[in-house]
Amino acid sequence: MTQMFVLNVLPDPGARIRALQDAAAFVRPGGHVMVVTRSPEEITKAAAGGTWTAHHDGFWPSEGKGTFQRGISAAETTALARHAGLVLAAGSAGLSLPGVSHVVLVKPEL
Repeated sequence: MTQMFVLNVLPDPGARIRALQDAAAFVRPGGHVMVVTRSPEEITKAAAGGTWTAHHDGFWPSEGKGTFQRGISAAETTALARHAGLVLAAGSAGLSLPGVSHVVLVKPEL
C-alpha cells in the first residue's frame, strides 16, 4: 500500500492518524505501507516564498480553495503510525529525497 502526499494536506492531526489506520486496514499482518509526505523544509520554503497564511500547525496556500499544507518529517510519520497500529519496518530509517519524507511501515503480525 502506498500513501503519497496525503498526511501533509490534512489540517487535523486526528485525521492524519485515521488516514494511516485506513491504509493499514488494506494491508495484511506483516504487510507494508509506504508513506511519502512533503518535508517540513519544503513547506517552510514554499510558505516563505508565497503568500501562505499560517493555520494551526501548517499553512493555507489558498484559503479560497481550502487547500492546506504541512511538512511532515519521517520521525513524525513514524510517531503518528504508532497511534494507527503500524511500526517502522526493519531496516527502514526513512529515505532522504529532496523535498519529501519517505517511511516504510509494517502492520505487525498478530
